[in-house]
Amino acid sequence: MVRLADSVTMEGAVPRMSRAGSRPHGAVRVVLALCVLMVTGLCVPTAGAAPTPTVKDVRAKIAGLHAQAEAATERYDAVHEQMSGLDLKLSVARTKLDQEHKALTAARQELARWAAEQYKAGDLSTLALLLSDDADRFLQNDGLYRSLAQQRTTAVSGLVEEQRSVLATTTDIQEQQQQLERSRHDLDVARQDVERKLADAERELARLTGPQRAQLAAADEADDRQGLSEQGVTLPPGRRATCQDVAIPDVDPRVAKVISYACAQLGDPYRWGASGPARFDCSGLVLAAWGQAGVSLPHNAASQASLGRPVGRGALRPGDVVFFYRPIGHDGIYIGNGLMIHAPRTGDSVKIAPVGAVGSYTTAARF
Repeated sequence: MVRLADSVTMEGAVPRMSRAGSRPHGAVRVVLALCVLMVTGLCVPTAGAAPTPTVKDVRAKIAGLHAQAEAATERYDAVHEQMSGLDLKLSVARTKLDQEHKALTAARQELARWAAEQYKAGDLSTLALLLSDDADRFLQNDGLYRSLAQQRTTAVSGLVEEQRSVLATTTDIQEQQQQLERSRHDLDVARQDVERKLADAERELARLTGPQRAQLAAADEADDRQGLSEQGVTLPPGRRATCQDVAIPDVDPRVAKVISYACAQLGDPYRWGASGPARFDCSGLVLAAWGQAGVSLPHNAASQASLGRPVGRGALRPGDVVFFYRPIGHDGIYIGNGLMIHAPRTGDSVKIAPVGAVGSYTTAARF
């Protein structure tokens, strides 16, 4: 640190006096005042260092970000489901268009055959119809109606109807293709939203030291063990619950397939947008498990809730699907005794947990 005495002996540091000879210039007074502050240690920093986050603070923030990421995942799943439906509709429409083109070709061949017969008979009026791009106008011509036999008029009407069907189906396909493109854009936005939330959570986690991260993992494990203990499931340290640790009530063979599948996935990592065979998000696990019983469900928790028969919380049975948050953004498979199997979030895996551990319970459905 430069001492005050040194500062006034340095070249250019001696203050110039005003003509009155009594006071230094204003700029010099500021320099002197700063020097005094440096000597006395009274300088106040303009900005303090950011406080180190506590494990509790970071844990709460990460949990919030993961909840947002899961909500974004469900939006992603919903758009993906919509796109799958549009792809199917588009495929059906294209098959229909192919059939209509074949019918149109047959109608044209029939009309060509009749026109040839009329030509041989000396009636050239139908040739104009055959060569025209506007069959409707000729069909409305009274003279043509009088010149064609009734069965031939039916053939011409069939041609016109097939032309209209082809045009309508072609228009429908174009509209569905446009909707599919909009859905692709929405899907990309939803994907970016998920990835942004997860990246935010990773950044928060990176702010912790190694010991703090270990403390965070220990706190998560302690919460899991505490929740299970409250439901009567006691585990040795370091081990997650399996279906053998839980007294699952007897169920019918159909539901048994669902629960058996879910139990087999315990420990599989969470992956947003996944529905197996080795990675799952929440609604992906539910649709895969119930698929074992022949039930086809959409890959979206809110849509799944709308399809099942509503069940009161007090009437839950193993196999029922429980839903959380408003709007619905998470679900799991109930296995009895207040427990469920679910795919929690990124960084975690499929596990057994108390229904009350997730948060805002919304409803349940039976399939």
